[in-house]
Amino acid sequence: MGQMIDRKFILAACLQQTVAGQLYRHLWLLVLATVLFTATSAAFATEDMTPETDVDYAQANMVVEALHEKLLYIMQNAKDLGYEGRYNAMKDVVISSFDAALITKVIMSRYWKELDDVQKADFIDLFKRLSVATYASRFDGYSGERFVELSTEMLKKGRLLIKTELQRPDDEPVKLDYLMHRKDGQWLIISVIANGVNDLSLKRAEYATVIKDKQFQGLVEDVAAKITDMENNDKD
Repeated sequence: MGQMIDRKFILAACLQQTVAGQLYRHLWLLVLATVLFTATSAAFATEDMTPETDVDYAQANMVVEALHEKLLYIMQNAKDLGYEGRYNAMKDVVISSFDAALITKVIMSRYWKELDDVQKADFIDLFKRLSVATYASRFDGYSGERFVELSTEMLKKGRLLIKTELQRPDDEPVKLDYLMHRKDGQWLIISVIANGVNDLSLKRAEYATVIKDKQFQGLVEDVAAKITDMENNDKD
């Protein structure tokens, strides 16, 4: 009888430890995501984004619409275009729609000020190539998808948030939110949040780890290798 009680006591204790461990891991992941999102938001807040007195929402919507139209084009013609064709089709619209200079500065965080002007310019160009390559690689087929705009909201610091969905016939829609700011009279995308996941926060953490382990040159080589991998995967 005493042994049975002991076993029940041990089982209950183990169960409590397991539940506590799971709760701790979930809490830790929530805290980490919050810290990364807050850090990214704070970095954007330090930029000069003075709100315009006469906000032109239409121009901002046109930027997102142009991006979506080009994405639908490469999806619908994915096989005929191939990776190279999709890349070339997306290049101009991606470069003109995103503020790559600000995005790279935010992602690099404190490491940005350690780079000289040549390194900064080269990395901005490399990041543009990565952005175009990512779209060309991921949007490689069409099954009746369509982009739908849901809303446009004015945020603090003169930023806009355009909420959209990529609706799919046989699957749940993908929520795509575009955070935008106005630079030199033009609205530009500074962040894309897919189903609540901010890619900039993920890249910021990833790049910081790579720089810590491999220095800045190691990060450059890693990003270049990812671009090459996406190009080669299309040939397989």
